[in-house]
Amino acid sequence: MLYLRLFKYADFAKLWSAQILSGISQNLLNFSLIILVYELTLGSQFANLSVSLLVLTFGLPALLFAPIAGAYVDHWDRKKVLVVSNLLRAGLVLLYVFFDHNLSLILIISFIVSTILQFFVPAESASIPNVVPKNLLLAANSLFIFSLYASFIIGYSGSGPAIHYLGPHGPYWVVAGMLLLAALLTSTLDLRSVKRRSGPLPRLHPVKHLRNNWRIITSQRDRLFSALQLTVTQAMVSVLITLAPALSLAVLHIPLKQASHILIIPVGVGLVLGVVLVTTISKRLTKMRLIQGGLITAGITLTLVGLSGQLYRTHDGQTLLPLAVIPVILAVLMLLLGMLNALISAAAQTMLQESTNDENRGKVFASLNMMVNLAATTPILLTGLLADLLSVTKVITMLGVIATVYALYITWRYRRSVVQPS
Repeated sequence: MLYLRLFKYADFAKLWSAQILSGISQNLLNFSLIILVYELTLGSQFANLSVSLLVLTFGLPALLFAPIAGAYVDHWDRKKVLVVSNLLRAGLVLLYVFFDHNLSLILIISFIVSTILQFFVPAESASIPNVVPKNLLLAANSLFIFSLYASFIIGYSGSGPAIHYLGPHGPYWVVAGMLLLAALLTSTLDLRSVKRRSGPLPRLHPVKHLRNNWRIITSQRDRLFSALQLTVTQAMVSVLITLAPALSLAVLHIPLKQASHILIIPVGVGLVLGVVLVTTISKRLTKMRLIQGGLITAGITLTLVGLSGQLYRTHDGQTLLPLAVIPVILAVLMLLLGMLNALISAAAQTMLQESTNDENRGKVFASLNMMVNLAATTPILLTGLLADLLSVTKVITMLGVIATVYALYITWRYRRSVVQPS
């Protein structure tokens, strides 16, 4: 199997293992902090606001520091960036043990931890092409995409049991230990082939760095295309995560915690299928065609998810379909969305790496991290408000239609730019 060939390269195994450890630990920490802050402020009128401020500390550093981090990563030794960022986060996490009753310090530490993460992310993504040959790059990226989402599921679902069995400070010790192990793994990487920018370190001019990074991304058509599609797919995932509780009640008429086997687990299974199928499909389709076809299909699928609520409409006291069939249809649609997300993300990230030289890769992936965080937060505010004003199924249907039209447009636009009149 193609994926087994990846593990012949020891540096890939180390980098991938470090990503898994870092991803699980970060998500485990985030949800543990959400529980901590909510319980700490429970009974006050600012409980939800406090949690919102905490969540803001997770995403705000990406918007503020990602462009700067990318510029520095391209000047520094990426191996050292990976090691030091893991060590610093491990030390900072242990501070929660001593300051877990001080909301202000919790928010400050969380902001600093998230800021350091902005250096780890581009250094890690930019290093993937340096640890595997080019013909295995798509397979390597598909594994990284899968572990990214798997880490989210494992980290968030594991925080409750960690607190229950290990006590309130248990998650912090677990997270620190995982980050120390990730630091150890990355310290043994051989990244001597990585080219670093010469000259003095860039100055701290966020707007200038952002403008320069955007110029690098937009200077090459495939690079811009793949960056935008990664951002769009992340926006779709964020919307579904935000609206999942309301979708469960609107379509299945049960709380999300009772419907995870219909809405959440199928997405995970779809991600696995996408990882398994991406290398096979890429032999028949170019990465560009794979992304374009995947986006169109994902838009149509998202539209069908929104329309699934119509299946409960009755005619003469009868639903359009047997009640037992409706959850199965929704589960299949969620599985398909998970699979398409894995296919699109793996192909787009591979295109982005292939179209970017090693000296600029850190800046490009740092800017991508900022774009993804914007895509993960901005729609949450809009879709949440619209879902309250209209309905969750109508909002998802509208988003599905918009996504389909967008996918058809960018496909037409790209093919038009390729086929020039003679």
